[in-house]
Amino acid sequence: MPSWSSQLLTEYFTAVNAAADETTAIAGAVERATEMVEAEVGAVVREGRVVGAYGFGQVVPEAQLYEVAAGQPMLDVPYVGELHAATNPLGSETGDALIVARLSEPFDPAERQLLQGMGQVLGLALRSIRVLTAERQLRAEKERQATTAQSRQRLVESLLTIQRAISARRPLPEILDAVTGGAAGLLSGATVMLLLAEGGPDRRLTIASTCGNDIAPPESLARAAMAGGAVLVRPDGAGWMIAAPVRVTGEMAGSLVAQLHGIGGEPTEQRDQLDAFAQQVSLALTDARTVEAVREAHHDPITGLPNRALFLKILNRVLASRVTAADPTSVLFIDLDRFKTVNDSLGHDAGDQLLALVARRLRGCVRASDTTARLGGDEFAVLLHDSPGDAAEAVGERIVAAMKEAFRVAGRDIFIGASVGIAISRESEQMPEELLHNADLAMYRAKKNGPNGVLVYEPYMHAEALDRLSLRGDLQRALREDGFRLQYQPLIRLADGVPAGVEALIRWQSPARGFVSPVDFIPIAEEFGLIVDIGQWVLENSAIQVAKWRRDFGDLGLNVNVSGHQLVNPRFADDVMRALAIAGLPSSAVTLELTESVLMTEPDLGMAALHQLRGLGVQLSIDDFGTGYSSLAYLRELPVDELKIDRAFIARAELTAEDLALVRTIVELAQILGLRVVAEGIENAAQLAALRGLGCGYGQGYHLCRPVDPEVVPDQLARAQAGSPVGVLDHRSTA
Repeated sequence: MPSWSSQLLTEYFTAVNAAADETTAIAGAVERATEMVEAEVGAVVREGRVVGAYGFGQVVPEAQLYEVAAGQPMLDVPYVGELHAATNPLGSETGDALIVARLSEPFDPAERQLLQGMGQVLGLALRSIRVLTAERQLRAEKERQATTAQSRQRLVESLLTIQRAISARRPLPEILDAVTGGAAGLLSGATVMLLLAEGGPDRRLTIASTCGNDIAPPESLARAAMAGGAVLVRPDGAGWMIAAPVRVTGEMAGSLVAQLHGIGGEPTEQRDQLDAFAQQVSLALTDARTVEAVREAHHDPITGLPNRALFLKILNRVLASRVTAADPTSVLFIDLDRFKTVNDSLGHDAGDQLLALVARRLRGCVRASDTTARLGGDEFAVLLHDSPGDAAEAVGERIVAAMKEAFRVAGRDIFIGASVGIAISRESEQMPEELLHNADLAMYRAKKNGPNGVLVYEPYMHAEALDRLSLRGDLQRALREDGFRLQYQPLIRLADGVPAGVEALIRWQSPARGFVSPVDFIPIAEEFGLIVDIGQWVLENSAIQVAKWRRDFGDLGLNVNVSGHQLVNPRFADDVMRALAIAGLPSSAVTLELTESVLMTEPDLGMAALHQLRGLGVQLSIDDFGTGYSSLAYLRELPVDELKIDRAFIARAELTAEDLALVRTIVELAQILGLRVVAEGIENAAQLAALRGLGCGYGQGYHLCRPVDPEVVPDQLARAQAGSPVGVLDHRSTA
């Protein structure tokens, strides 16, 4: 027996001491001891708690085990009964014991001796593990302190290198690269990126410098650092990502972001180090801002051209230096066409590239002695020294022709255009701001006449501009004081003359101007950004009105005209649903009408907005169809439900064979595509009969019904449903 016990103890000792930590050692010791003496259960009571319980299942009788550890010979186990227990001290520590218990019979002296030895072996192993663990922790702490000291030394050296570069006024990109490279090296090869806000903290972020191969960090992380100081997140499987804010003269200017790998715990020290590098970026940017302040105040950073302030200074000097007032000085105001489309579809980087190319091409159109400037956005100006009006117009035509040529941007050919306004100074004391403003007015008039135009300023343009500003004020007042009203023109089903819906039409009776046609005030509302609010007013009020009429005329639909400015407004879909919810009108009852030209002006944005509206259940119509530029392929992609044939196709009192052929083509095309067809401008019985014969489903026009005030509509609808023939509907109107 002694030999047998010694062999078991040796195996036991070897197994317990092979454990890497106390928990593993205890679990293995309890399991082996229980199995060696053919016991049912086992556990260790250590430092006042039960650990390493084996064989008990889900419920461990801790209270009974404490009693056994204190000397109780029997262990009461729930659902099993009383078991014979053996308590084996782990050493000199009072109460620490290895406990095993079995149901069959008490342990004999040899087994107790073996178990006592196991208890001693386990206690010795646990004390050894604890000592080794403490030694490892101490050694790790010393290594960490040594590593920290080295890191601090490397940090100081890196920061000194960067500060010397700042003091020596090295190029800013070189300094920023030194920051990201130094931070990446100190952070064990992390990817470090510097993101700066263009034009302030609320503008888009761009990568100013990077070191490493990871993908760009999420902009939300960089903005979080700008908003609240250093932050860190841990994306799934991607390691830690930390960010520190960059400030310039106290304002948030960007973030320094690092992607860390191979770090288990929270990287507090690395975050502090990154923050130190971010402070160097702040110093470099502040210093660069001071050095470049004068140039930045007078030059456009994208094109390198003089900006508006410098242009006006040069113009003022030229005007003041003229020998006689008759010496001509010409100013050209250039506004690009379709630049916004490039910016929105290809991004701001492509837009900036295009502006730089435009600037280069503009300089090629004028003499070296002339001054070319970027005023802002997509607006440029040229100052022609000693140039009479005909020479200025020739330069304007040359600029327009140059802007028509393709620009190579982002790997593709981009086609834009330009409108040019010219102002010529012949007065002795003309202010530079006035001359530039006159050129701007001429450009606006040229753009209004059509793309790629050149126009010389005339005094009447100033009066037009004043009237336009006055009209803007009157529109704002009308919107604020509920000065608009609505009329409704029915959409008639041509087969039986029954109205299928009504189109809401805005009317404005100005106290100062009298009746103002929508043709005159809608473009002004679009130019000054009022059309979104006016359009929402029309939608909300017409929806409420039609919802009331639907109580008696259940299938009545509502058509509402929508401006392109509304369509590309990111809140438009929400505004539509809010208006319908307030009115209690189902989305399927509403058709939004958009002109073909609007859809072609912003095709990508327009398509996205149309799909969003279609997803809400709203129906869509192309108004004035046939006057735009859309191809059949593009029409197939549009998520529309209705085509409205422009009145120009049926304007003659008697339709010619050519008119009928064009209308028949549109009707057949709509039928193929599964779309409703509405003919606008039906003015007589012959037109009505012709359209019926061509299979056109719906119509509008004075022969059917004029636009009428809302109080007239219910009587019209009731009479139509009662069988009143088309063409004799009540035409009462205040328009």
